[in-house]
Amino acid sequence: MMRGKNVRLGCASLPGIRIVHLSASDNEIPYPATSYDVAKAAGVAQSTVSRCFQDDSNISPETRERVRRIAAELGYSRNALARSLITRKSNMVGVVATRFTIRNNPELVYTLGDALRSEKRRMLLMVIESDATVGSIIDEALEYPLDGLICCSNMKETDISRFRTRRVPIVFFNRDVKSALTDSIATDHAEAGQRAADLLFEAGHRRIVCIKGPEKAQVSLVRASAFVARLAELGVAHVPTVSTDFSYDQGLTAFTDLVENLPRPDAVFCANDQLALGVMDACRYKLGWRIPEDISVVGFDDIAEAGRLSYQLTTIRQPILEMALKAVELLLSRATNTDVEERNIRMAGRLIVRTSARIQDKECPSL
Repeated sequence: MMRGKNVRLGCASLPGIRIVHLSASDNEIPYPATSYDVAKAAGVAQSTVSRCFQDDSNISPETRERVRRIAAELGYSRNALARSLITRKSNMVGVVATRFTIRNNPELVYTLGDALRSEKRRMLLMVIESDATVGSIIDEALEYPLDGLICCSNMKETDISRFRTRRVPIVFFNRDVKSALTDSIATDHAEAGQRAADLLFEAGHRRIVCIKGPEKAQVSLVRASAFVARLAELGVAHVPTVSTDFSYDQGLTAFTDLVENLPRPDAVFCANDQLALGVMDACRYKLGWRIPEDISVVGFDDIAEAGRLSYQLTTIRQPILEMALKAVELLLSRATNTDVEERNIRMAGRLIVRTSARIQDKECPSL
């Protein structure tokens, strides 16, 4: 397109097509201004324009101020994607998370965003329906010039290798994924499940049930399996367990259906807090059971609602902040040292004792 000339574009009159005319005066640029336009208007080299927007560049204050003023007048802003083609570094990190995670644990996304921003990285959030659908977003993710990927989902080895081939490091967040030259950071879900079993058993509970998430949800499976296995070691051979989705509604319904033909349980362990809140309301408003006098309820995650006065849920808090910071640290170190051996880090959860369960952790007083 010619610069500094009147531009008039049109099309012939055709049935069903509206004629559109675009024009630009001699003093207007009929497209987003580029560094070339700024350089021409300021009488400097195009490379000088780029350096004027780098705070640590060796440019005189007068030149920097004049070039930036002209850039503002022309409406110029730097193009990060174009710059990434030159530097081969976009400072953009993809974050893959399920819709459920976004809706029920927004603090995870905020925390990862803050951790990346502190390292001058931008987050590109990609939302999937569930762990099972992560494959649907792989092609799209690879279209972006990502400097790395933090994946809050499982992923097939074939998909991991596609990122590895393109030298895009991956850190799996709260997922136990082991793959060559790929790192992971997660809560020690098995240890936390075992600890919940120990505490309920030591408090005298024996008629215990478990509500877990979908059968293919790895995190839920690990928590529930460890809980049930530990109770078996302690002599509680039968722990009725039901699988459902992670929602409050299904927690209420699944628990009500489960206990309909059982002797009244005296404790329930839920694979996440949303399920536990549903269980608590099922006990109070459908079954007429008192909490914790008739039944103890323990959840997992320590979401914001868990601490509300209407619930006061005893639960296991995940070290989300520490994990987010570590995930970013792992990602950045992997980007600069690609051949380092894979690192799989597990962090202990913290029991938060409130009033929904008749237990007392000797190492953690009630909060």
